[in-house]
Parts: sequence; C-alpha cells; structure tokens
Amino acid sequence: MPSRLSGVEKARPCLTSGTGHSNRPPSLGHETRALLRQYHLLPKRGLGQSFLVSPTIRDLIFCAAEVKPDDLVVEIGPGTGVLTEGLAERAGGLIAIERDPGLHRLLTERLGNRPRVSLICADALSFDFASVLDTMLPKHKQAKLISNLPYSVATPLLLQLIPLRRCFSFLLVMVQREVAQRLLATPGAEGYSALTLRCHYEADASVVAQVPRTAFYPRPAVDSTIVRLDLLSGPRISVQSPELLFRVVRAAFGQRRKMLRNALLHADIMTEPTALERTLMDAGIDPKRRGETLSLDEFARLADRVFAMGAISPQQALSGEEDLARN
Repeated sequence: MPSRLSGVEKARPCLTSGTGHSNRPPSLGHETRALLRQYHLLPKRGLGQSFLVSPTIRDLIFCAAEVKPDDLVVEIGPGTGVLTEGLAERAGGLIAIERDPGLHRLLTERLGNRPRVSLICADALSFDFASVLDTMLPKHKQAKLISNLPYSVATPLLLQLIPLRRCFSFLLVMVQREVAQRLLATPGAEGYSALTLRCHYEADASVVAQVPRTAFYPRPAVDSTIVRLDLLSGPRISVQSPELLFRVVRAAFGQRRKMLRNALLHADIMTEPTALERTLMDAGIDPKRRGETLSLDEFARLADRVFAMGAISPQQALSGEEDLARN
C-alpha cells in the first residue's frame, strides 16, 4: 500500500484548527508544562514520556484517524490529554489507558466528567483489550486505536495489538522512526526483521507523516513517524502452523549473520543437517541465504515443508514470542 502522506506539508489541507496567524491557538508546549507543574509531575524517561506539543501534528492525526460520531476509539498513553480531548469530541466513545497514576489523576480532573470517556489506569502491556472491547462493541463492529505509543514499549505493544483484528479496524500509531522502518521494510532492506513479517502477515502498513523531535516536550533523542496499520480480515497467507511459521522467522533473525541453514540448526528447527538442507531445497530456498533476504511467502513455504516433515513437536511450535520483539 502506498504512503498516505509523505510529510507534514501534504497533510495541511486536512487541518481544521485556526484560520490565520491572528487566531493561532495557545502554545501546547506552554499548556503541557503548566499542567505538569500544576500536578507536580515530571516526565518519566523510563516510561518513554515525551508529550506531543505540536498543534499541526495533533490535527494531522485527527485528520488521518477519520473518527466518526459512532466510532469507539482506544488511546494508549494519553499523557496530558493533547489528543484525548479532541478524540472525545469526535468519537461516540473513548477508552484512554494511562499507566502513570499522576497523569491518570490529571486526566480524570480534566476529562472525567464526560460520559462517553473511560479513563483507565493500567499497563497496556497487560490490558485485556479483547475482553473489554467485546463488552462495549456492537456485533461485527471494530474500534480504532490511536496512540502516541511510549517508545520504551512500542514494539511489544504492537506485537500484542496487530493480531487483534476482531477488535480493531486499524492502528494509527506514532512510533520512533526506527520502529516505523521495521514495520515497512522489504526483504534485504535496513530494518527488515521479524516484526516486519509479523506486521505483513496481519496488516497493510503505510506512512502518514514524518514527525521531528521538536514536536514533543521533552524532546526525545530520535525523530518519529506516524504509521497506519490497516488490519486484514484474515492472515495474508495460509500456513499449516502459524506458530511454527514465526518460530522459523525468529530463528532466522535470531542469528541474522548466519546462513539460514546454520541459523535453523542452531535453533533446533531441525537437528539433522542433511534433512534440513533437503527441506530448504524442496521449498526453493538456497540454504546459504540469510534469513533477512526471505519474503513472507518464502518463510511460509519453508515452514510448511518443516511441518510436513514432522520434524517439530507441538510444544516447540507453540514456543513464546519474546524473541520476536527483539528481532
């Protein structure tokens, strides 16, 4: 899918706030700092707290989110509410999940009296999105997720959210540019990773805009990208065992400097070198290639050949996904 927008300049026709320089809104940076002082809060670097203070980027997100009055929106990490207030005005319902108790108190005092807004103090990494949304969504309806994701947990959160096609129609997320690169990379390109393949398996990814670090307070050490992930109605490809597919992917990227044959042997995908080489050749893959050069289709063919060989136990196929976040 092509990029929706390549930068802020192309997004400006969507913007709706203000008609000229004389009506320019108050500085979001000043407002954010004042709120933090009022509630005796300091940004927590350990939680990846950098607050959006650019009205242009805020309004660009509103435009790209396409929020309608009957939509249910989920926001992760609302911070001081720069996006939250506007989303609450546009959506039929809003669930905002904030981990920091101090910021949750700030949000409750600012927005807690709005009947369609649910402010939840919780860690999104352990939040049961499926159960909560099942009770709030009409049948066959999906929510929209819109978030300036905390940098420190962006990748594991995405791995948790991307498979939730039953819950979300799309994820509109601001992430550090390196993560965006991984989401959109192609085989052999910089950033191509296990995360890339998981995203491609579940979603169509497109860039909305590049965001400079000056759009935040405090300024992070990196620039950001707004990415939209349109979740597919089903996996992009069919495989015998999705769990095995991603175990093979994790093995290939866990030893990305090794030839694929050696990386898979090291991870015990198959333990007999000759049988593994034959399996790779049967899948149409040169055993000397590196994992980072394989497409999703090639990984799927390989996983199905391994599955057909009966060379892996169900317990191995169902191994956890901790390595996926790192690779």
